[in-house]
Amino acid sequence: MAFKYGKDSSLTGADALVRGIGLFSLGLGVAELIAPGKIAKTFGLEGKEGLLRAFGAREIASGIGTLSADPQPALWSRVGGDVLDMATLAFGARSDRQDAKRNALIGIGAVAGIAALDAFAATLMSKRGGERPPPADYSDRSGLPKGIEASRGYYRQKKERGPAVAHHDARDDRHSGGGGKSGSGTAPDRMETDAAQSPVSTG
Repeated sequence: MAFKYGKDSSLTGADALVRGIGLFSLGLGVAELIAPGKIAKTFGLEGKEGLLRAFGAREIASGIGTLSADPQPALWSRVGGDVLDMATLAFGARSDRQDAKRNALIGIGAVAGIAALDAFAATLMSKRGGERPPPADYSDRSGLPKGIEASRGYYRQKKERGPAVAHHDARDDRHSGGGGKSGSGTAPDRMETDAAQSPVSTG
C-alpha cells in the first residue's frame, strides 16, 4: 500500500510516514537523555531517571535505523520498545499524585497509538521488501536532457573556440530567440569581418 504526493513523486506516503517516525524517535531520545528528571516527575517515575536515559539511547538508535535504507528491523524494534514504555508508565499510573497518575494514563494511551503506527509502518515496509526503492529517474525531462556535464561541455567548447565564434554563436542565439526581428528598433549585429571592410567608392 503506497500513497504518492504526485504522479511522478519518488517519495511515497509510506516513506514519509517512516521518516516522520524516525525524526520523532530522535527527538524523543534527545529529550529523555537531557531532561530525564523532568520527564520522571511528569509521569510519576521519580527514581527511574537512569532507566529513562537508557530509553533515550534506545530511541536515538531506533531513529537512526528508521532513517536508514532498510528501516524494517528498526521499526519492529520500536514496537518492542513501545511495549516496554507502556509497562514503565504503568508504574507511574500507581502514583499517589493525581496529576502524575493522569499523565501516566495519557502517556500509555499515546504510546499505544504510536506502537500501532510503528507496526503499520513496519508492515508496509515488509510488503514492499524492506528497502526503499531507488530514486526516480528524471533524465527524460526537458531542463537538461543530456545532463549537467553535457551542458557544461557545450559552453566550454564555445569558449575554447575563440571570442569571435562565441560572439557569432551568441548573436545566433539572440536571433533564434526573436532578438533579430525587423521592427524591433535595434540594428542587427555586425560580424568582425564586416567591421574590417571599408566601403567601396563609387566614384
